[in-house]
Amino acid sequence: MPLIFEDTLTVHGAHRTYPVKCVSVSHRSTPTFDFNVVLIEFNITRYPFSNYRIEAALQDTKTLDIITSALNEEDCIYELYGRILTVMQSHSSYEWRIIFCDNGSTDNTWSLIKQLSEDTGKVLGVRMSKTFTLDSAFTMGIDIANSDAVIIMASDLQDPPEVIHEFLRRYEEGYEQVVAKIVSRQEVPFLRRNLANAFYLIANKVTNNMIPRGVSDFRLLSRSAYQATQKMRERNRFLRGLIAWTGFRTAIVEIDRPPRFAGDSKYVKIPLRKTIRWAISAILSHTSSPLTFIAVMGFILSAISVVATIIASSFWLFSGVPFAGFGTILGVVLIGFSLTMFAIGIIAQYIALIYEEVKGRPLYLIAERTDGTL
Repeated sequence: MPLIFEDTLTVHGAHRTYPVKCVSVSHRSTPTFDFNVVLIEFNITRYPFSNYRIEAALQDTKTLDIITSALNEEDCIYELYGRILTVMQSHSSYEWRIIFCDNGSTDNTWSLIKQLSEDTGKVLGVRMSKTFTLDSAFTMGIDIANSDAVIIMASDLQDPPEVIHEFLRRYEEGYEQVVAKIVSRQEVPFLRRNLANAFYLIANKVTNNMIPRGVSDFRLLSRSAYQATQKMRERNRFLRGLIAWTGFRTAIVEIDRPPRFAGDSKYVKIPLRKTIRWAISAILSHTSSPLTFIAVMGFILSAISVVATIIASSFWLFSGVPFAGFGTILGVVLIGFSLTMFAIGIIAQYIALIYEEVKGRPLYLIAERTDGTL
């Protein structure tokens, strides 16, 4: 008869460490593994037996990487960690860590990340060589991740860590992506808020509603979803669009975006012209509709020109007036010239995107990691 007892042990296997619950012990000479039961041969020092078979049912443990980008967020780092810690204490079935991506901070942010890494064992800090785009920082975190799921969030606490409860609940229902949709926000100037609304309106029209209005970078991705994203290496990155393109089963969680915990918004400080340029690149990198529009516009204008030429020639043949209305003709020429320049401008934007892609520069550069690797 096997000896029946309960104890908590740790089983090392398949490149991971599993907490297990002992069910029975009996003699066995060769260890065996399967998916639901672990059979391991080792010495039991706590009991007067050796070379016994431990039959242990694996607990359903998942791993989670929480990826956040920090740019001069020294006042938010410890608060963010504390609130995430409080949240994850309610999810004991998850082994988790935070991947802090320091995006070229010039304050004390990196020092605090390193200290957290040393003190807690729950933090991996990665310092980028300079300030890259936010999407590049999140991409770096996704590339580093090796967990069952990842959560992407801002470090300024405008993405409330408490929403992680709902993210994990929907993930456990089988959703591959869980995306936060912002229904109200503060501290965004009127002009920028309306430009953002216009951006989503245009983006939805030209991408067949691929990017829902109001969605943010705050989201959970399953292993399948974030590994698919890892394969997409475009230099002109609009991460929300790339993730949406993968098409995995998605749930939407509506949230109210709170004000920053501390510091100034980096988004508001970005020059308006740079924001508009980024928005144009984001749209053009996900659709070729503007090029189709140019072709259709060219065909329509050509047809109108042919018809106008026929009409003008008829007037000349039957009334002797060659081309009446000089002002009208001049107006038509100017409109045609403006439309031509507009079309050339769109084509130039696509050429610029191609230029950035063919240079093949890395999406980010790593200067330092808290685990000592590069």
